[in-house]
Amino acid sequence: MRILSVAMPLSAAILAATPATAAISVSSFSSGFSQPVFLTGRANDLFVVQQGGVIERVNRSTRARTPFFTVPNIESGGEKGLLGFAFDPKYGVNGRIYVNVTTRVNGQLFTEIRRYTIPSLRVAPADPQVILRIAQPFDNHNGGWIDFARDGRSLLIATGDGGSGNDPQNNAQNRNSLLGKVLRIDVSRDGFPADPDRNYAIPADNPFGNEVYAYGLRNPWRGSIDRTTGDIFVGDVGQGAYEEINRLVAGSSGQNFGWRPLEGPIPTPGIGDPIPAGTTAPIFSYDHSIGRSVTGGYVFRGTRNADLFGRYIFGDFITGKLWSISPTGSDLQDLTSALAPFGSVNIASFGEDANRNLYILGYDGRILRFNNSLSSARTAQSSIAAFNSAVPEPTSWALMLTGFGLIGLALRRRPADTPAQKSGENRQPPD
Repeated sequence: MRILSVAMPLSAAILAATPATAAISVSSFSSGFSQPVFLTGRANDLFVVQQGGVIERVNRSTRARTPFFTVPNIESGGEKGLLGFAFDPKYGVNGRIYVNVTTRVNGQLFTEIRRYTIPSLRVAPADPQVILRIAQPFDNHNGGWIDFARDGRSLLIATGDGGSGNDPQNNAQNRNSLLGKVLRIDVSRDGFPADPDRNYAIPADNPFGNEVYAYGLRNPWRGSIDRTTGDIFVGDVGQGAYEEINRLVAGSSGQNFGWRPLEGPIPTPGIGDPIPAGTTAPIFSYDHSIGRSVTGGYVFRGTRNADLFGRYIFGDFITGKLWSISPTGSDLQDLTSALAPFGSVNIASFGEDANRNLYILGYDGRILRFNNSLSSARTAQSSIAAFNSAVPEPTSWALMLTGFGLIGLALRRRPADTPAQKSGENRQPPD
């Protein structure tokens, strides 16, 4: 049985008492992108995904930029747009790519998972096949992360709770809803040949016999898979109190991460729902005196920073803070000083190149890269290790102010119920 943790949440007082001692450096890699929200790598190229639908290829050696493709027929702005991208594991053979976008059909907003087949690796993709379509009741809390599980067939999809504030339809706790979840679908088969909106199959070992792999999420902003262990990490933007990082250990599924009855380690203020039994606590959470909109990151498995190896790197969109923790949520390291030469950085996402080295995406169009190893001395913050709290997801409103526009900030975590506010509509770069 999964048990709700009662670990003490991270507080400003604790942070102040344990200043970071780890010394890293970050350098500018490129700039001039339009609201970048994701980055991935193949061979010597990076692929920078921008919210408006444009994906650019950047050569890592020369840093030359060339168009890759532009995703058509999307609705962008606030927490909407091109929010996720993944190469098919057999892309070199089949030329397939997958995107997570928002689009509007006859007045109704949808999340679509689309598959494009590129006949040549250098030409624009052909018309897409819609793999999955999900109706969105509100414009915010659209999640967006997608990636392939290590089996090479199962696509993981993080969805928000449908938006507004306080999850008014209680989607996140409803296992028959696809909203507020981590979904897992098999895109190598079509188990619903009569349904044009479901061009996939349900993996036989999904825990509830449907698409749902884990549930109880509010507005997951950036997920990742540890390429060594297979563990899945998801940053979930909070509403008015806490941000959090959740973990699915490889081979496990069916976790209930607690929203809306719970926000981070506490009962959600103003809700009063009974706390479900067996809820899985975040491995780390922090309150809004520390940050206001979490951006989930990666377990570092690259070669450029020996002291970062095996640590989970994440940040806060609104405050620009940068941290690392162990994969279990302990041994907090404050890395924010590495960003000081760059002024304020609204961390919209992280990304990996083909060698698993890590990049930071600023919502203003800058891309930064980790350089040198951390100092061997990383002392003080270990006293926080026992506090396994979660980080707050970026508020939609902050994103808006930094480039997503005020709507963007509201996307992740809107303080009120307006579509671009803290409870999830005004806090993230796509909420």
